[in-house]
Amino acid sequence: MRGVLGFFALAAAFALASWLGWWAVPAVAALWGVLRPGTWRPILSAALAAALGWGFWLLLDAVQGHGGLGRLGARVASVMHAPFPMLILGTLVFAGLLAWSAAALSCGLANLLAPRSGHPR
Repeated sequence: MRGVLGFFALAAAFALASWLGWWAVPAVAALWGVLRPGTWRPILSAALAAALGWGFWLLLDAVQGHGGLGRLGARVASVMHAPFPMLILGTLVFAGLLAWSAAALSCGLANLLAPRSGHPR
């Protein structure tokens, strides 16, 4: 239960970070990687939480009904010759990859500079 709550707290942190801008997603992920939490697969959890946090804003725009996402998505989909759901999936994958790469890099650097007891160098 604690792990699930922690994951949703991380997703909320990514949602708030993505409100500031796309560049804040790798910043939060890098902080997560430096902290090296004792969770199962912290790098994967950062990637999934970032995609969930980013998806929150996409879902909020769709629910509010302003239509900005739909109009932009239809135009971009017609230019790229791709279906609209693939563009949504692409944006979620982008957020996940940003978080994954930053968390992996910072976690690796943290392990190199200050290894935890029991971890081989």
